[in-house]
Amino acid sequence: MGQALKVKKVEYIDKVHGNSKGWITRSCIDENGYSQWHYKYLELKETDLTGENIYITLNTFFKPCRRLECIKELNFVYIDLDYYKTKYTKEQVIMNLEANYFNKIIPTTNYILDSGRGLALLWNINKVPSQALPLWKAVQEYLYKQLKEFGADRQALDATRILRVPGSINSKSKTVVSIIDEYDYIYDLREIQKEYLPELKPKEKKKGRPKKINYVYRERSLYYARIQDITKLCELREYDLRGHREIILFLYRYYLCSFTEDVHKALEDVLELNSMFIYPLKENEVIRATRSAEKCYLDKNKEYKYKNDTLIELLEITGYEETQMSTIISKNEYKRRHREREKNRYIERLKSEGKISKKEEVKIRREKIKDLLLKGLSQKEIYSLLKISKRTCVNDVKFLKEQGLI
Repeated sequence: MGQALKVKKVEYIDKVHGNSKGWITRSCIDENGYSQWHYKYLELKETDLTGENIYITLNTFFKPCRRLECIKELNFVYIDLDYYKTKYTKEQVIMNLEANYFNKIIPTTNYILDSGRGLALLWNINKVPSQALPLWKAVQEYLYKQLKEFGADRQALDATRILRVPGSINSKSKTVVSIIDEYDYIYDLREIQKEYLPELKPKEKKKGRPKKINYVYRERSLYYARIQDITKLCELREYDLRGHREIILFLYRYYLCSFTEDVHKALEDVLELNSMFIYPLKENEVIRATRSAEKCYLDKNKEYKYKNDTLIELLEITGYEETQMSTIISKNEYKRRHREREKNRYIERLKSEGKISKKEEVKIRREKIKDLLLKGLSQKEIYSLLKISKRTCVNDVKFLKEQGLI
């Protein structure tokens, strides 16, 4: 590989992952099949990325695991264009994008990569955490719909996607993956939403049913939260899921299909989650036990859109486990969280007004009484000095004695 190409590859890795904090997946496809490894940025920079069929993830993970619920940082949105499946040549696609799409229908790309048989369009965004996945997914869907004419790949929209690295070799086309165009700008995800997805902007409430796009956006948020809750439950039970393995894997596959809309990746992730169980099922058992989840998703059947109470019963979720869940919670847990939020708002309001809560007031008063008692003052002297009632003083002294504080 020439020195210029090597420098270009290093610059690309620096720009893509120079300030990434999470784990990055490097993958390779060769005669032995698919392999993957996980690196932090500085380690990745030192690895060989020049061989055949080398890929990396543009988004990162909080642990070395390339699964949706492990996303740490969303750094890019991207689209794969299989233009060879369309009536357009590579040059015609690029010219059309520059003349009719960039800054009009879609934002200008940061990178256009020639992947050997297609093009990859990459948009660099200010890092956002996994909580932004529903909006990230909505942006991906928007870009896909605008670029379908040029061969946008429906199966390349998930946040864990691996993409070819400039400087590596596409073994099918026998060509080096290269950067065709570069634009040095970092977008904000909300900026793309505001400029190109106006249907997702918050609007004043109107009578009638909400727009379909808003409904889809909220539903996708729920699916992602469900995925996180399922994996959190596995962690809380230390992956000993005997008695619940089938239903957990079934739900996981259904929610993954519904969120990612990628049935192949969903099955891969289900098999990986099963492999983490202390007592895993055999692969054919997993596929058989969860097959109907994919079928239900493809048929748009709402049969398995279980309510929280049903999920809690099916999975035998305990009260403590509920406190760790995002959305699979009972009405009691919902009320508890509401009370907690209201309490915190009340305390924050008091602080902003330079006041203290009743509880804090009592605590401070008892500390003063304790100090005065230790100095030898009588109860009568204390309640006269602090300007409190005799009963309040007597009760506080009784409390301090019961707690062994005096």
